[in-house]
Amino acid sequence: MVAVGRLAMGILAMGHASFGVIAIGQLGLGILFGLGQGSTELYAIGQVALGLMFGLGQFATGEIAIGQFAYGQYVLAQFGYAEYVWSQNRADPEAVAFFKSLLARSIS
Repeated sequence: MVAVGRLAMGILAMGHASFGVIAIGQLGLGILFGLGQGSTELYAIGQVALGLMFGLGQFATGEIAIGQFAYGQYVLAQFGYAEYVWSQNRADPEAVAFFKSLLARSIS
C-alpha cells in the first residue's frame, strides 16, 4: 500500500511525517529504508540518520556510519566515535581499508 500526504502510513510512505517499511519525508520512521530530514530505519539517509545497519547524514548512526558527526562500528566522519574511525584526527587502518573497499565496490 502506497500512502502520500502530510501524515502517511503504509508500506511505501511519502509525506511530512511518514511511517512505513520504506519511508520518505521530512520525518521518516519505519523498518527498512528511510530518506528524509530525520529518519530512523535499518538503512537511513538524512540530516539526522539513525540507522541500525547504515546511516548517512550530518548526524549518523549505524554499523556503518558516514557523516559530519557519526557513531557506529565503522565510521567515516569529521567527528566520529567508533571501534574503527576514519576522521580528520584519526585514521584507523581497518576503517581506511573498509571504506576504500566499499568505495571500490560501489564504483564497479
